[in-house]
Amino acid sequence: MTRRIPNYTNRTPEQIITQDVHFDSVGYVYRALSWLDITKKSSNNCALGYAAYETRQAIECILFEAVILSVGTKLSRDEYQKCKGSSTKLHKIVNRLNPDYEKMVQFTRAVMLTDPEAPLILAWDHKRLLRYWGEMSKYLHWAGEPKETSESPEWLEAGVVAVGNAAEYIWGNKTNGYSGIMMPDKMEADIHSLWERFRNGEIDLETVTRGASRTSTTKEKSAG
Repeated sequence: MTRRIPNYTNRTPEQIITQDVHFDSVGYVYRALSWLDITKKSSNNCALGYAAYETRQAIECILFEAVILSVGTKLSRDEYQKCKGSSTKLHKIVNRLNPDYEKMVQFTRAVMLTDPEAPLILAWDHKRLLRYWGEMSKYLHWAGEPKETSESPEWLEAGVVAVGNAAEYIWGNKTNGYSGIMMPDKMEADIHSLWERFRNGEIDLETVTRGASRTSTTKEKSAG
């Protein structure tokens, strides 16, 4: 299936806030890059602030998506309330609800490699996202007197680079892959066995892919 990837450049402020408006990780970073495009072309500090805000929102959405993936649809109302308001809390909740989350993403990617038609599964670097989240603060709060910030071309240029690095990392992942993991309680027996061995450090990702490929081949022969 071909994905429609919208063009975020050459949009007016009115278009940014009225067209293709979605309040999810993709929608936030799409607007961030459009604001950043305006910043580059007009050296507009307001646009830079909007870009930083939207980027930070995108990061928080991605971390919340990881929480949902970690527990499926079983997120309680209490846990949901704990998720709101802090990216560091979100990261800690992911680790608490599913301490094997990052391994599970790697495992899922390795298994999916056996199917040429399968989508690319994203492997987010959460530490990198948290670092970007912190860097956005510099452009969302008072950072110093105007001569050192809003009136400084060097400060604006540094902001474009910082916000751009974060937004482009998110956009690149979002337009090239999908979020998803295989939940252990939904795995078939052979795949679950591979997961347990990988989780315990007994096998590497290459072995996972080979094992999953053999399982798939065996099923095809049985079906034939």
